[in-house]
Amino acid sequence: MLSKSQYTKYKGCPKHLWLYRNKKEVLTPPDEATQKKMARGQDVGLLAQKQFPDGVAVQEGWKNPSAAVAQTRKLMARGMPAIYEAAFLYNGIFVLVDILEKTPTGWNIVEVKSSGKHLKAIYVDDVSIQNYVVSNCGVAVEHCYLMHINTDYFQTTQEPDWKQFFLLTLLDPELTSIQEIEQDIQDIKALLAAPEPQALLDKSGCAGCEAYAYCWRDVPKDSVFEVFRSNAAREYMALGILRVQDVPPNSCNTDKLNHWVEVYRTQRPYIDRTAVAQWLNKLEYPLYYFDFETTQPVIPLWPYSRPYQQIPFQFSLHIQRKPNGPFEHYEYLFEGKEDPRYGCVEAMLKYIGDNGTLIAHHAAFEKTRIREMAKDLPLPQEQKDALLRMSERFMDTETPFKQDYLHPNMHGSSSIKKVLPSLMPEMTYEGMPVANGGDAMNAFDELYFGNLPEQEAKQLRRDLLAYCKQDTWAMVKLVDALRESV
Repeated sequence: MLSKSQYTKYKGCPKHLWLYRNKKEVLTPPDEATQKKMARGQDVGLLAQKQFPDGVAVQEGWKNPSAAVAQTRKLMARGMPAIYEAAFLYNGIFVLVDILEKTPTGWNIVEVKSSGKHLKAIYVDDVSIQNYVVSNCGVAVEHCYLMHINTDYFQTTQEPDWKQFFLLTLLDPELTSIQEIEQDIQDIKALLAAPEPQALLDKSGCAGCEAYAYCWRDVPKDSVFEVFRSNAAREYMALGILRVQDVPPNSCNTDKLNHWVEVYRTQRPYIDRTAVAQWLNKLEYPLYYFDFETTQPVIPLWPYSRPYQQIPFQFSLHIQRKPNGPFEHYEYLFEGKEDPRYGCVEAMLKYIGDNGTLIAHHAAFEKTRIREMAKDLPLPQEQKDALLRMSERFMDTETPFKQDYLHPNMHGSSSIKKVLPSLMPEMTYEGMPVANGGDAMNAFDELYFGNLPEQEAKQLRRDLLAYCKQDTWAMVKLVDALRESV
């Protein structure tokens, strides 16, 4: 029996399905982040059901497909206005429809996703296989919809307006034809009966896949995928060139790629001292090294916010007021249940003066958060203006490390988590209880939604402050390293 999730695995990557069916032991169990994403999808699914009232859920599901199909038929015969997790089986394919909605002349298929407005190909595949199975079971399918989240919805009240929170996107014009689906089914049968296929490696496409560790096990750490786009990397691998250092010198079509090849080949940094000096010369004292930590709730927790909006709940700030001067450190971390952005704004305006350069790594993130707070929150106009002026004063420590300062240990990345240990191995995030942005988001959830004992909550707050402080001190050290390089 084939499920709709297995069909979408095939459409995304045939090897993924082959491994899932024939070699499941090599797949990696879902990590905490994936489990949270799945739980979030279930929560959104329950909220979506409430938009189709008086419906009934089919209870059996995968535990007993035949019983689930029979229960679905009984509920349809009773003319239920909506059936949740409606079950259908045709041609060896078993599907559960998130919401089967009764219409005057037939039924609508509604697939619920917890994602935003972007329509992914996998969603079309998902709904297409449902339409194929349900239609062939003799059901008059009128329309197929994707029910997802309107990330443009700006909530101004305490509770969401669900009619604006959810979007219904008609997928009828996008659906895969019956002929193509039946060809897919034949191809799947042949695939599963054949020996293990080769994987089409794709750095971004494979990221997060449960088969990633297995499929990439023989790819060297310094592979061409670290520097080149996946299409180019596969071309090099077809020529027997697996590592960046084996790419012929000066054979690439950009200076940046040629410089990276030379860095890997010589294992020495490449530094464009003129460009680095130009970047440094733009810094104006006092210097404000700044970093936000954010939460990203699917359902807005506070008025004047959007689904999935990055909401700052913490910042760290190191200030150097003159060349070679001492550093001052300030920080903010939310408390209680109130919207943390107001406290953020108050603390920022208190500590950050009207002159000088703000410094952040991947500064577009901080700039965008500040502009959003100025735009979204009902603040006095003078505060809004001050925030907008502040957002124009950023310099980005990531900029020099994109092409002007390349180090072999950065492995083709300009992320601070790669740059920092490359230049200062003693500064590591390893072993820190909160060691990345995902950990920080989880810590927020624990403090905001959890019921931690007082001492555990205090320790978690200390861990959050230590992590964010390390981020801004890391930027201080990166600027020092840039100065030393010129």
